Amino acid sequence: MGNDKTTLRDVAAAAGVSPMTASNALHGKAGVKESTRQKVIEAAERLDYRINLTASMLKSGRSNIIHIIVNEFDSPFYSKLVQALANATTARGLTPFVEQTRYSPDAAKQALSANPFSGQLFDGEIIHASGLGTNLPLAKMNSGRPLVLIDGCEETPSVDTVNFPNEEGARAAVQHLIERGCTRIAIVGGGYTPRTELAHAETSYGLRLRGASGALLDAGLPYDESVTFNAYNSERGIEAGHAIADEILAARADGAATPFDGVFCANDYGAFGVIRGLSDRGIRVPDDVKVIGIDGTSFGAYSTPTLSTIQVDLDQLAQFALDMITRRIEQRTHGKDETAPSRATIGYQLVARESTGASDGPLN
Repeated sequence: MGNDKTTLRDVAAAAGVSPMTASNALHGKAGVKESTRQKVIEAAERLDYRINLTASMLKSGRSNIIHIIVNEFDSPFYSKLVQALANATTARGLTPFVEQTRYSPDAAKQALSANPFSGQLFDGEIIHASGLGTNLPLAKMNSGRPLVLIDGCEETPSVDTVNFPNEEGARAAVQHLIERGCTRIAIVGGGYTPRTELAHAETSYGLRLRGASGALLDAGLPYDESVTFNAYNSERGIEAGHAIADEILAARADGAATPFDGVFCANDYGAFGVIRGLSDRGIRVPDDVKVIGIDGTSFGAYSTPTLSTIQVDLDQLAQFALDMITRRIEQRTHGKDETAPSRATIGYQLVARESTGASDGPLN
């Protein structure tokens, strides 16, 4: 139970700020330094102060609850993404409400428009759009509430968007394999797409494929259907690993050159499966085939062998997303929401580990 006797003025006095600043800090409003916001939050916790949500909503028209929608909870990548977004939300004095879509457009529509709380409780939504397609009218589904897309990948964004370094990261991953001596590189992800169709890619995999295939072609290496495999999770990754290994073993039996000596996986989850699939057939990583992923969850540091990866900055992503959503909420509160949609791309670093025969650690 909250402490009904503690007032906002008590919290402000304890934190050494004005009641207005304390209120802004506790309600996640812009214009409050993070050090001040943290001081106010700590004072509120120490005094057991609790915001009266009903009274606050009636007064301000805001709940300070941010609706976070992701594809799933149970993969290593999404657990880290949810953690980063939830931490950034609570650090601003806001409350996260998290749902998953399981990659279903219908579930996304349910979360945005048919959730019992959608029209009343949420100040805005942050949704990971990857896998939901480009034709889903997300901005219309949530009744005009502030909305930030993660990895929306539209060429011309219709709403605020924070993207992963899809093309740049994939290109860097393939270049790393080439630098490690690979001359026949497989791409594991969503399958083959001709280069001409990648010119205006608007999906995360399309952009990753554009970066990876571009690096291959720049190095004079083949890019066609024969080097691409479908797998976007660990289970399908094992199947892709088996298929790649079978081609290698068949070439050995015929005395032919090895068809593959490197594999770029469009996410780490698939890469774990590929390594397992190769091992099942006796193909050694990195001695026979070098493997690299992209996403950079910490689980790769504990796999066997440890996984080389493009490590994306999820903390930066969360900060960008919260900057965008809080700005839109503030604008909406004051009846001003006229700025054009913004787009940001987060940073990354190449972390070379055992799966590409490198010493563990980031490379600049």
